[in-house]
Amino acid sequence: METELLRTTAEALSEEDRDRFLALCEARDVATLRRDADRIAAHLNTITLFAAEDPLVDLTLAQRIAAALLELIVAADRLTFEQRRLLAGAIEYFVETGDAADDYRGLSGLEDDARIVRAVCAAVARPDLARGW
Repeated sequence: METELLRTTAEALSEEDRDRFLALCEARDVATLRRDADRIAAHLNTITLFAAEDPLVDLTLAQRIAAALLELIVAADRLTFEQRRLLAGAIEYFVETGDAADDYRGLSGLEDDARIVRAVCAAVARPDLARGW
């Protein structure tokens, strides 16, 4: 079920990003979100390996996305149920490799992930986490 917060956040995204992101916004408790930190770290490690082979992979952007997600996880107990759904969607979008652009290839591979995370940071009143990227 789409709520007003999900709908408003999704409106800031392209149609392609929106549909995939909304499908990933599942209810998640704080403990589960905290366990997701390991998945974020593992995905960032994989991106780091690919970046060592392909200088076009934007490792800095990957690190910024991961840092923002991890910061939101730290504050997950202060997020509403709907905000946690958004965070879960952003985490899933970042760690999956079958999203709009391949995270492991080229300069634009993480741009879709960045759009999602920026929208979620804004929706949970933490746009500062995505400022400058």
